[in-house]
Amino acid sequence: MRLTSIASVVVALVAAACTAEPNDAVPSNDTATPNDTDTTVTQPDVDLNALAIPYASTPLEGVLAAGQLSPAQMDALHAAGYRSFISLRVAEEKGAGWEEAHAADKDIRFVRLPVAGAAGIDEAHARQLGELMDAEATPMVVYCGSSNRVGALFGLKAFHVDGMSAEEAFALGKASGVTGLEPLFKQQLGL
Repeated sequence: MRLTSIASVVVALVAAACTAEPNDAVPSNDTATPNDTDTTVTQPDVDLNALAIPYASTPLEGVLAAGQLSPAQMDALHAAGYRSFISLRVAEEKGAGWEEAHAADKDIRFVRLPVAGAAGIDEAHARQLGELMDAEATPMVVYCGSSNRVGALFGLKAFHVDGMSAEEAFALGKASGVTGLEPLFKQQLGL
């Protein structure tokens, strides 16, 4: 798979050349180590419907895209085998901000990349998300309020970083949760 090959090369380069995280990313703890050598990733066997994971989709190998999780959902996903959690929500958003303390208490790897709604749907945030996804342990969960930001940034990352065509990146974004941000997302892709 083209994305897997690209991701493997990027992971190797990041591991060799860079240990710093993006300036906006705020890790909650250092208890888990990034998955920089294991290239075989499988999706954990978990019934996402039974856990009522909002807006759940699995558009990429080893990655669950979702809406805002509850503490119980984060715990259940972690117990099922998800190793890292990346939130694209600003900590002050309603329903967010509890994750850092919760993850630290539960020994869960959590990173926040604050993306302030539509204003944060851009190439720079897509690249930062790509760096985080390459550096964090998989399988992972990437979420925001409704998976709208997740989908838009997955698509922009695929386009700007992974070299996917605009049409393919748009399809990935839609499969990952883009809804209300679709006009801006299309514009960012030049469609």
